[in-house]
Amino acid sequence: MEHIAAIMMLVGCTQGNLECKELPAPAVGFETAEECQQLLQPSIKDVQGRYKIVYGKCAEIDPALYLEDAMITWDITPANELDVQVTFDDPAPPMVVAQKAERKAILSN
Repeated sequence: MEHIAAIMMLVGCTQGNLECKELPAPAVGFETAEECQQLLQPSIKDVQGRYKIVYGKCAEIDPALYLEDAMITWDITPANELDVQVTFDDPAPPMVVAQKAERKAILSN
């Protein structure tokens, strides 16, 4: 099983930073942050002709948490940089369900 250590986020904008959307990255995840960084500029160049501005960034993640539910959020900062945040939900605590069993009444004298 692969260990994912980084994800690539690509964002293309057509009207300055007003109309931006996520773009598909060349891979779901990367085993190392260095591998992601090596493919970042070529990936940006691949989509540059279709968008006025293209942002790209590699975000490192904890490989142990890759299979957990994650939320990836991004924003273009006032300094015109792509900010990417990866957060993982806290695992739900185990739930124990108990039910009172029906018991038949026993009558005795």
